[in-house]
Amino acid sequence: MERTIGEQGEILNHSVASRAVNIAPDMRRVRCYDIYHKRYQSLLKGWGLSGLALLVAGLAVCWMEHPVWGGILIALSVPVLFIAARIPQTLKGDAYRTGLLIPGIVTSLSPLTVTCVTDIRTGEYPVEAGEPMWGVREVLVEALPLHASQLGEQVPCVSLFGETDEEGSYYTNFEPRPLSWGTEDAGIIEQARQAIDNDEWLILPTLARAFAAHSKNDNDIAFFDLELQPVSVAVPEAAAAPQKP
Repeated sequence: MERTIGEQGEILNHSVASRAVNIAPDMRRVRCYDIYHKRYQSLLKGWGLSGLALLVAGLAVCWMEHPVWGGILIALSVPVLFIAARIPQTLKGDAYRTGLLIPGIVTSLSPLTVTCVTDIRTGEYPVEAGEPMWGVREVLVEALPLHASQLGEQVPCVSLFGETDEEGSYYTNFEPRPLSWGTEDAGIIEQARQAIDNDEWLILPTLARAFAAHSKNDNDIAFFDLELQPVSVAVPEAAAAPQKP
């Protein structure tokens, strides 16, 4: 059954967006504008070339009758190539198909910045007093097509999510993308804007102002509870240590 803008998305990585755009993105446009797409392309090139280099070196050392050292190099190549093999999954435009539809507004023109807010709960949990509900993040964008260059401009965005807190209740990372990076249809962008709850548009300016004054996590995200008061989210000890690039 065809899904429409604002309806639930399809399953992606064992989760479902409660509100998605459900469009096939213009991948030429995504490659041109999407900063995350460009970043993952660079990672794919770096990890892929590194893994291949280790593999070739290991085979060469084995051919020169040094099987132990060659085996070590080949073994090292396996996890690197595994990571490289997973990166292409992020280059298919899934954010525009099944990512969560969230609000964003222009908060700076120099540099051009969009501030976004999302419910960071990983599922349907009752929110107790003092626990966070909203995650706020600024995105420095290189271009914002189909939008006016003015402060307060409403920018419908789509987002994928990453790491969670210690209990797995809240996301500690998300990657918002202006919807206009994935479509040139102004009608789709307007429908998406209307599909976002008005309450979210109303609280966004307040949270955008609060964002600058409060602490952020390692992903430059600030967290706020139901009363829009700043809170912190604990990350797992493994995540608190230096991570892979």
